[in-house]
Amino acid sequence: MRLPRAPSELWLVAGFKSLVSLLVLAAGFRALSDDDYARVHIAQSFAQAPSFDPSGTSWLPLPFWLTGAAMALLGTDPIVARVVAVASGVLGVALLWAAARALGVGRQGALLGATIAAAFPYSAWLGVATVPELLTASLIVFALATAASPNPTQRLAGGVLLAAAALSRYEAWPVVLGLAALGAWDALRHRDLRRLLPAVIAALGPLSWLVSGLVRHGSAFFFVKRVAAYHAAVGGDARPAWERLLDKPIALVRCEPELMALLVVLLVAQLSRGTAPLGRYARVGLGLGALLAFLMIGDVRGAAPTHHAERTLLACWLASALLVGDLACSLRVRLSPLTRRLTTLGALSAVLCAALFARPWYARRDGFIDRSDHVELGRAARAAAPGRVLLVSTPDYGYYSVFTGYGSPESSLAIGGGDPRLPPRQGAPASPAEFMKYISNTGAHWLVVTGDEQTALARRAGATPWAARGELSLLRAPGL
Repeated sequence: MRLPRAPSELWLVAGFKSLVSLLVLAAGFRALSDDDYARVHIAQSFAQAPSFDPSGTSWLPLPFWLTGAAMALLGTDPIVARVVAVASGVLGVALLWAAARALGVGRQGALLGATIAAAFPYSAWLGVATVPELLTASLIVFALATAASPNPTQRLAGGVLLAAAALSRYEAWPVVLGLAALGAWDALRHRDLRRLLPAVIAALGPLSWLVSGLVRHGSAFFFVKRVAAYHAAVGGDARPAWERLLDKPIALVRCEPELMALLVVLLVAQLSRGTAPLGRYARVGLGLGALLAFLMIGDVRGAAPTHHAERTLLACWLASALLVGDLACSLRVRLSPLTRRLTTLGALSAVLCAALFARPWYARRDGFIDRSDHVELGRAARAAAPGRVLLVSTPDYGYYSVFTGYGSPESSLAIGGGDPRLPPRQGAPASPAEFMKYISNTGAHWLVVTGDEQTALARRAGATPWAARGELSLLRAPGL
């Protein structure tokens, strides 16, 4: 039986995003940073001991609830977190297709826009990384797209999903304020207080976190202090305030030059014909403008993310992709043949120049990380003797990836590394006696050490080599 047209398009979008995700993983991408592995470790902890605030840090809780719930059902292997990440990316792009349709975009425009949103680089990377950015950004765009919908069910759905976004990433919070302002305007204009309900529902996300902070940490805004303390501990940003203020507007163009070049060409072509089709994006633009202002203020105050800061702009890029799809399809039928050919040539030239010249030269970003060796050593220990105390010595946050492979957060301990806001931990053992002291104090069964020197010391302490991957070695503690 043939599927109805709309569900068929949705399946196409979901299938295309799944293909993009598989290709990204096949190309070798694994994680943005050690934060990805730390998030998986926290989700594993939640699977074994659920709580409202799984991380106990400034990280918002919903992503841990989702991944941790899946791990409680399917096991704590990190592959479960990867499946959740890919499924979240597919769901996010499906929501973008629904957002375009809610805005009144035609079938072809919605399909093209969602397809572009599934494939540009940051969407592709974040669609498989074990971080919540892609799904959160999609929830934001959907909520703004439904804010003016005549369908009250769509508006309520937007409020619920924005509350979820606000419990996932802080960049959703200014959008909640924007939705509240729009809801108040609609309530006055229509003389209907029910128009405020989506904003009230959305506000429950931030409010619940503020109340939790007050109860658990003694301050509703504890996360602001923690982020500021972290920035100070890692050196902060010494640049003038005006330079930091411009970081995000510049990054908006710099980090996705092909998408933004295509948008500019299509906007120029559209403005030559009038602005009527752009009106439906007014509320999306206002909400994302509030988000951008929030990020710019955060940069000035020293509260920007410490790595890959441009990922906070993802909602802006996703909305741009939907607008590109809408304009491309609508202009195709409204322009004269000559103008259409010129616009197509200009769009292709802009994308080609951006890809060949702007991206290699200008679209710089922080490097990605791959801790596959660390994960595999953790898996090796779990396969041989799970649940025993695992002691990991790494010079950085790499121990989180070993923890995720081991899958027993309650029995995973680290030597060295650590939060720069806290007093320095004791460093890696410098003698066999120090190794023995660590083993005696922790009751460790497994040791994971970094480098030949540490491996030699552990062996002199009586540890037995078990496996090795890259610079890491897995050893059994002496006497076992």
